[in-house]
Amino acid sequence: MTIKRTLCLLLAILPVLGWTDDAVLSELLTRIRQTGQAQFQYEETRVLELADAPWHGQGVMLSGTDGSLVKLQLQPARVIMAIAEQHMLYWDPQQNQRHSAALDSAGPAGEQIKVFRSILQGRTEDLQLNYAIAADKQGPQWTLRLTPKPELSGDDLPSIELSGDDQDQQRRILIKQPDGESTEYRMHKATAAQIQDYSLPSLLREASGE
Repeated sequence: MTIKRTLCLLLAILPVLGWTDDAVLSELLTRIRQTGQAQFQYEETRVLELADAPWHGQGVMLSGTDGSLVKLQLQPARVIMAIAEQHMLYWDPQQNQRHSAALDSAGPAGEQIKVFRSILQGRTEDLQLNYAIAADKQGPQWTLRLTPKPELSGDDLPSIELSGDDQDQQRRILIKQPDGESTEYRMHKATAAQIQDYSLPSLLREASGE
C-alpha cells in the first residue's frame, strides 16, 4: 500500500457535521463539533481491488481540537499514522519505515485532509466548494454523505458516508474511492480507563521521530 493511500485513510478519524436544513444544521453543529480531545477504539475493513479477501485491522484513533490526529494501528502490526500542523506522518517500527509529507505537496491526499479539517472547524462554506452534502436525522440516528461535485470527478476525491447517534458512543465511516476500493471503520468511544493508555502528544512525537 502506498504512503498516499495509507495516509488518506487517516481522514476517517475526524469528527463530523452536516446539514439538510437550518434546523438540522444547527443541531448537528452543536452536538457534533469537537470541543476537546476525542478517542475511539476502531475496527477497520478494507476492500482492495487486487486482494482476494478484505483486509482487517484494529486499533485506536485520537484527535485534537487543533486538527492534529493519530491513527494507532495495533493489529495486525503496530503502525502510527498522523497529521500534525501542516504535515502527514507515518511510522512503522517493525519495518523501520518513517515518512513525512507536507500537506501542500501531498496532492489529492492533502486536499482531502483539508476538507476534513474544514468539517472539524465548522467551515461549511469551504466544504461546499468541492462536495455536494446531504444529511439525514431519524430519531437519535444521523447520517452525513459527502459526494464530490460532478465537475471535480477527475480529482480523485472519495465519496464519504458517516453515521452515528446522539450519544456519540458509536460511529460508522465508509470511504469509497473512485477506483472502487473502500474502507469501513466501526468505532466505539473509548472508556475513561482506555484513554489513560494513550497520549496524543506522545504518539505524535513518536511518529515524527523525536
